[in-house]
Amino acid sequence: MNINSIDLNLFLVFQAIYATRSVTLAGDRLGMTQSAVSNALKRMRERFNDALFVRSADGMVPTPVAERLIAPIEEGIACLVQAVDQGRTFEPETSSRTFRIAVNDIGQLVMVPELLSVARGIAPGVRFETVDASMAEARQRMLHGQIDIALGSWEPMGPSFYQQRLFDETFVVLMSKASPLGTRERIELDDYLAAEHVAYRPQGTTDSQLQQTLDRAGALDRRRVVLTAAHSLGLTSIVATSGLLLTAPARLAKAMVASRADLHSVEAPFEVRPFEIRQQWHERFHQDSGNRWLRELIFGLFHERSSREHAPQTRNK
Repeated sequence: MNINSIDLNLFLVFQAIYATRSVTLAGDRLGMTQSAVSNALKRMRERFNDALFVRSADGMVPTPVAERLIAPIEEGIACLVQAVDQGRTFEPETSSRTFRIAVNDIGQLVMVPELLSVARGIAPGVRFETVDASMAEARQRMLHGQIDIALGSWEPMGPSFYQQRLFDETFVVLMSKASPLGTRERIELDDYLAAEHVAYRPQGTTDSQLQQTLDRAGALDRRRVVLTAAHSLGLTSIVATSGLLLTAPARLAKAMVASRADLHSVEAPFEVRPFEIRQQWHERFHQDSGNRWLRELIFGLFHERSSREHAPQTRNK
């Protein structure tokens, strides 16, 4: 197939259909009519001699050929976007750029509200999209230019990525003020183990850190867990009304206490080794002025100095 004979705009249509699973939504995203998108899809089908997308109850489902094409097409589009933007200065006051941030629901609750509040005052046209992904998924999508920044306690992603420490996190115990332990400023390990608990088990390294901490304290298999929750949604009400204890990251607990006056948090009754929350990005966007603006904004909002800190940002080894 001769690349010179292909309209490169067809690849934008292909990407939009793949992302939205809809000809109509793809047209909305690209500012094209439904008939124009359908015509572009027809041309793509002729070029690749494959249906590419098949209508179903779940929308336009990609064929195996389309699944093989999407990664190189998205990587190529990302490279073209970077080439077009190369040397162009990011102007937050007038930009309408969309930044995609890989972050779990803890980070979305704790960090995104402040980021959005400040960014809206500086860059009113800029948009943000949070992405819930595993470390492997986030790394791959950053490599392909589909995610700008990753926030969290992930380990360094590899030699082609940069990382920057933001702050150290720890764990505290959250409870209702009406619970038997709710009036205390500190609790003992025996009280902790005698109480009933809700175990918050999100995907990612935050949960691994907590499991390791509880294991070192000899509490991992001794807690009386009544409820195991995969998401933070609803945890505030559960803790406030059930009398259960919740062991959670300190900043998440702080946000929960701020939202309800009937909640109270205390230090964990065992040793907690602080763990780092970092932002990471791929080297291909290291010099990108928009990505640099976002990194500097996040660093300015959330960075807390540590005696262990040396360089403000490092390239992974």
